[in-house]
Amino acid sequence: MNTLSIQHGVKRVLSLAALVLLANGCARQQSGAIASEKTEQQIEVGGPANGFSVNLALSERAKKTLSERKETVVVAGYVTGSPKPGTPKQYVSDMGEIALGQVLAEVEPGGDVNFNELKLRPDALKQVDAQGPQLLINVFSGRRSSKDNLLNCGIYDGSLKAVQGRKIPISCKLIRE
Repeated sequence: MNTLSIQHGVKRVLSLAALVLLANGCARQQSGAIASEKTEQQIEVGGPANGFSVNLALSERAKKTLSERKETVVVAGYVTGSPKPGTPKQYVSDMGEIALGQVLAEVEPGGDVNFNELKLRPDALKQVDAQGPQLLINVFSGRRSSKDNLLNCGIYDGSLKAVQGRKIPISCKLIRE
């Protein structure tokens, strides 16, 4: 593995960590920080053809607490790509990636969240390397009843193409569960 590949890998990990912290609002935890964990995902066929769906699987305790507190769930998706050689600097972020677009939905707890139309920046898409667009999905509480995030959820981090037209399962439980 060459130095450039290692640097790119480090930048990718740092950018993912920054997005997770940003999305979770750097919530303070009395029992210590709990980061979202990447879980192995079983992608199912059955989502929208050009977009994707997220199937939210909440623990019973999380369902009950969110319902009692009239709390929502936010599903945020960030689409990025690695720059191909010669990409103009205007397309490349400080983290070394190209921002292509994002999706956001605030929903009632549980069920499927559909993202049918992905609007990616066509000019930026032309600057992405052969790996193509990558998708990071993060899920957290809507902070209607608390200034802190209440949920500890898995994430999806991988190819956008691999999940188009499919359902991505994301499991969540309460942070203190």
